[in-house]
This record gives sequence, C-alpha cells and structure tokens, in this order.
Amino acid sequence: MAKLTMKEIARRAKVSQPTVSRVINGHKGVSAEIVNAVMRVIEEAGYVPNKAAQTLKRSSAHIIGISVKEIYNPYFVEIIDSLELEARKHGYSVLFHNSKFNPVTEWENIQNFVSRQVDGMIIVPTGDFNLERISKLDIPAVVITQSPAMLDSVAVNHIQAGKLAGESFVHAGHKTFGYIGEEQSGEKFYGFETVLQENGFAFDSRHFIQVHDTSSNSFMIRRDIEQYLDQAGRPEFTCLFAGNDVMALEFIRAAQERQIRIPEEVSVIGFDDTYLSKVMEISSIHQPISDMVKTTLEVLLSRMDQEVPTSRVDILMPPTLIERRSSRIRRG
Repeated sequence: MAKLTMKEIARRAKVSQPTVSRVINGHKGVSAEIVNAVMRVIEEAGYVPNKAAQTLKRSSAHIIGISVKEIYNPYFVEIIDSLELEARKHGYSVLFHNSKFNPVTEWENIQNFVSRQVDGMIIVPTGDFNLERISKLDIPAVVITQSPAMLDSVAVNHIQAGKLAGESFVHAGHKTFGYIGEEQSGEKFYGFETVLQENGFAFDSRHFIQVHDTSSNSFMIRRDIEQYLDQAGRPEFTCLFAGNDVMALEFIRAAQERQIRIPEEVSVIGFDDTYLSKVMEISSIHQPISDMVKTTLEVLLSRMDQEVPTSRVDILMPPTLIERRSSRIRRG
C-alpha cells in the first residue's frame, strides 16, 4: 500500500492537515483524543510492525532496545549509561532511540526494535499513546521511571518524593510555597500539596510556574520562568520545589540575575539528583538510578525467560532528599 499523505490522514481522521502535521512533529499542544485519532488512521493504514516478523520464531539476538523521550535532561543520560553498562554485564548489547516527546517517532522506534528482532525493550514513554500497541507485541517490554497501567514498570515513588520536599520546607519554617513543573496535577505536586495541607497550609496557584513544551529544554524552561517573573515581580513564596534539576537550576539562575538571593530569599529543591545538582550544590530528591536499572533488567530478563507471573509487575522505589546549599536555611 502506498504511503499515506498528510492530507489523506487528515481526511480519514477528520482533522485539519496542520493538526496532522503537529501530531507527526510531536507538538504538545494537541489533545490526546486527536493524537489517538491520527495514530489510529496511521495504524489502520499499515503503519505497524511487520506481522510476519512478529510471528517468526526468533533466535536470541542478544540485543535490548531502549527508547527514551528526551536526552536534554542529564537524568536520562545517566539512565541510558547505567542501562548499557548493566545490559553488557548480562551479555546484551543495546539499541538506543530518542523519541523526542513525539508519539509517532516513538512508534517508529518500536517498529525498528521489532524489525531488528530485539530480545526485549526498555521504554520511557512519551505518554499513553502507544502503550496498548506495545503491550500486544510478542517482545517483552518494561517501562522505567513511570508506572503505566498496561506494562511492567520500575519507578521511584513520585508522591513520596513530593512529600519529602514539602516536609523539608515545612520543618525549615516556610509558610509560602512555590512549584515549577509541567502540570499542577502530577504525582510530585500531589505529594507536595498533600504535606502542605496536612500542616495547615494551602498552595496558592499564583505561585505555580508552568513549563511548556519539553520538560528539560533549558531555553524553553528559562523562557517560561522569565515570563512568570516579569508578571509576578519578586516571588511571594520563600521556597520552591522543581519538577527536575534543570528547572531548579534555571530558576536559580534567573532569580540571581534579578538579585534574588538563593537560599536566603528563596530556598530551592530539585528532583532527580543529577550531576547538575551535585556540581551546582542544589538540594534534590535522589532517585536510586543504579537500583532502578538493575531491577528493570531483572524484570525484563525474567519476562524474556518467562519466569514471572502473567500479572503486571509494578515496582515503586523509595526516594531520598539530599540537602545542599540551595535550601540549607531555616526561617525564624
């Protein structure tokens, strides 16, 4: 079958051609409903892994496919490095792909894994768009850093992470709280807000700095922070929890350029505990990358050898808070 044009995809999905273009290019401003509609058309047109290749009895290629959603964030660089090292210990090479937050690219990555007859896949998904399709493949797959409902997963407990940050700020005497992240409904924020409520505080939505586009693109993050500070002026909160270390670092830089002292005026805690937080002395929620990677490989290898139950494996690991210079101050 001839490859579909964007015009034909738009007609079948009942959306505009520019909308199809935004989906294919991974634009985050498109609703999940529209993305799924476009992806269904692409799939129905034959844009799926070769079924014959799936049904062939595969001899082991000793290759594990790894697909992550970004490489801007040093956290994912550390994950990839650790995964490759651990896979080699078990006699496997890795085939790496970056989906760049694009569900279409992610599905192409998965197709390539299938065509290369990898023995298993480790995925940091762009969202829920492809999870059902992946779950129907014959190749075992484990999600790392997230806990989706359809696949085996290994992640850190994000709710507990948010609680650790909130508890640290409350115990240090803070009474006004800020947050920077992609959404105000994620598990990190939920844990953070829960601790505040338990201690008699309410989170003021005016103190939420929303990051758009990719969560770790420094330029985009800095743009959103600058826009917030331009509108709000000097922050009314005395502490800030950031969705990752890149966000924490960009806030600190933007604040210091405006003569806002860190941590004297605003204490900051990041998330991931990457080399950025270590070098820049930023307090951060530590994710046990080595343990997460080893556990992920154990689950995947067990699936490949059919040694685990058919029910989904969902492992949440405990986070820890590493305090450094960016939050080492107590309020009176």
